[in-house]
Order: sequence, then structure tokens, then C-alpha cells
Amino acid sequence: MARPIAHDSDIDSCGLTYTELMELWLGPRHGASVFDTPEQLREAWASGRAVVMRLWGSHGRRPAGFYEFEWEGSRPPYDRERSTLWRADVLAVEERSELELEWRVAFDAAKGKSARERREHFEFHDIPPELIERWKAKRRRRNCSETAAKLPAPEKAPGAASSVEGKAEEMHDSGASVAQPADH
Repeated sequence: MARPIAHDSDIDSCGLTYTELMELWLGPRHGASVFDTPEQLREAWASGRAVVMRLWGSHGRRPAGFYEFEWEGSRPPYDRERSTLWRADVLAVEERSELELEWRVAFDAAKGKSARERREHFEFHDIPPELIERWKAKRRRRNCSETAAKLPAPEKAPGAASSVEGKAEEMHDSGASVAQPADH
């Protein structure tokens, strides 16, 4: 998956250097910021956010600046970042759809594996458990429908009642008493 290319006009329009943009993307290098104060870092994020998010805030990933200024709590681990952002509903509609499609392909690829292999496969692909359960239920319903469609229709025995009313008529004809529901 190709990343967008930063054009000089992007850099010029936000007024930040490549090094400053890189810190907003990856965080401070070896713990040493290129910004002298937290206020400068905050101002840089405000100036460069659009460029940084366009370049590095996609496919279910977010740059360091996003986690510094827009995210509550600690940054999720890399291998759980995408499902965490999906669950927090901070992804754009297109990005969310892209991830769900990718996860669905990975979900379908696990069919036929053992339970342990499926679990490991789903964890590796960071598929949210909510989606796994939804897709499993959908698969079960589809399998039940397909199985029911393949079964022959049950044959009705001659004279067999097909409804409660039919049963009441049979019992009445045989002389048995049938309790009728009272109208209120």
C-alpha cells in the first residue's frame, strides 16, 4: 500500500521542516525533541496536523502527534492500534470500511483451521472480537438456511391437523372437550 508523497508545497504551507514533521509522525528521536517547549510542539501540531494526518494518519494508524494531542489515555500497542481506533470510532468512514473489508478477508481465510489456529489468525490480523462474533453469527444463519433448503419438506400424514384449530376440530369430532380461549 503506497503512502502519499510529501510535496514541497505541503511543507511550505504548514511552515514546518521535515525534521519537525518527522517528530509529529514518530515522536521525539531518542527522547530529545526538536522543539524547545511543549507550547512549540503544540503550535507545530496545530500548523502541521493536516499534512501529518494526510501522510501518516491512514489505514487505521495514527501519528505520534495525534496520540499526544487528540487521544485520551496511552497510545495503544502497534499490534492493537487499528482495532482500538476502530472501536473508539475515530476513523473516517472510508478508512473504517477499508479495515472491515481487510478483516473480513482475513476472517474468511481462517475457515477450515482449528479453533486455536483461527484464534491466532484473528489476533495476528487484529480483528475486533465484535466483528468476529457478528460474522460467525451471520455464517451460522447462512449455513442453517442452506441446510434447511436442502432438506426435503416433511410429509403430512393423511388427516393430520396443520393448526391448533384443526386439532380442536378433530377433538370436537371425537367427542373430547376442548377449552376455548375466553374473549375479554
